[in-house]
Amino acid sequence: MKPEYLADLAGLLALILGAALCAWLGYQVGQRDVDALRAQYARGLATAAEHASRKLLDAVERGDLLTLELAAARLAAESHSQELHHDIPRVTDGRACLREPALRLLDRAPGLSVHVPAPASGAAAADAGRVATDADVSHWAIDAGAQYAECARRLDALIRWHAQPADSE
Repeated sequence: MKPEYLADLAGLLALILGAALCAWLGYQVGQRDVDALRAQYARGLATAAEHASRKLLDAVERGDLLTLELAAARLAAESHSQELHHDIPRVTDGRACLREPALRLLDRAPGLSVHVPAPASGAAAADAGRVATDADVSHWAIDAGAQYAECARRLDALIRWHAQPADSE
């Protein structure tokens, strides 16, 4: 019985070794496929990161350029406004343009605030009440126009920054 038992044991051992070999080969083939998938995934991540990095760099560069343009335009506008304010005394004569009721009305208007200096001292000032002169109105108009232009420049810069360049898609 011993030789038969040894033959069965040898067959069982061969079967176990064959199964182990098949399992090991299957694991190796599977591991190779997993490694290939991992490498493909890593390449995809690297490509996506590179693309995102380029888009971010482009956006920062566009933003920097628009910021410089906006700053230059702001400086030019401020210089121009200062010149206009400087010329107001030359082209106005201090006549009353708006009286108290009109100034109260404008003070209630959204986005407006009419700041006029107190009337000059004396009898004429006591009778005049709160008055905006042609110079006051001119200063206010220049400042209001400058604020509007600044807002328009900022909005234009934002719109241009958000606009996709033709070659980005």
